[in-house]
Order: sequence, then structure tokens, then C-alpha cells
Amino acid sequence: MIRAFLDSDVILDFLLDREPFAREAGVILAIAEHRSVLLFTSACAILNVYYVAARLKDKRSAEGLVRDLRRLVSILPVNDDMIDEALATRPKDFEDRVQYSCAEYHEMDFIVTRNTKDYPRGALPAVTPTMFLKTLPAA
Repeated sequence: MIRAFLDSDVILDFLLDREPFAREAGVILAIAEHRSVLLFTSACAILNVYYVAARLKDKRSAEGLVRDLRRLVSILPVNDDMIDEALATRPKDFEDRVQYSCAEYHEMDFIVTRNTKDYPRGALPAVTPTMFLKTLPAA
């Protein structure tokens, strides 16, 4: 079973209907609902999603969006080692490095993000939603 880590940008694309990215993000979530793909994100990402949604909409809407998201996406914890690893690598984007460490630690198959350039190149591939959808077997 494929285990994919969703970056907050992909989640927000779907929840906030951000064009032109919302459709592919929605397809990924629909596939998780109907096929053998498991979706995850970090506690950090959920905080970011709530913050952005509350600023662009309101707190009640943000709470509802996060509740709905929880039906399809499991939340992974972030621990001290992940933070320390991110600090040790002195990345261009600290948050994305923490996300990478979290996804790697929890043995994800992919990180799905629109900003692949901010993720390290390694055994865990960071792919765009388009690239991720192409890796899935045909239904």
C-alpha cells in the first residue's frame, strides 16, 4: 500500500479551492478515499493549514476544514530528533526539512508537494501532485 506524505500546500490547494491546483489535490484525496493509498501529514502541517484557513476564511471554517481533512489524512508526530536533524543540515527551508525528516522517519513512499526544490534529494522522493498521480496504477 502506498504511503504518501502531503505537504500543507497541497492540502490548502484542495481545502481553499486554489486554482489551478485544486483539481489534482482533490483527485489525490479522492483516491485515498476509494483506493489503497494512505495519506499522512505532520502536526506542523495541520497547524499551518488551520492558520492559513482561519486567516483567509474564519476560525469556524478552519476548524471544519481540518475536521473534514482528518477523515482522509492521518497526522504524524514531530519529535526532537526531526527538529535536530533539520537544524543540523542548515536547510534553505527549515519547515520543509522538518517535514522531510518526519516523512522519512515514518517510512513514507513519497512527499507530495508543489515546491519540490525545497526538499532534499534522497531516497524519499518529493514529487508534485502531477508526478504522484502518474506513479499510481490505473484503476
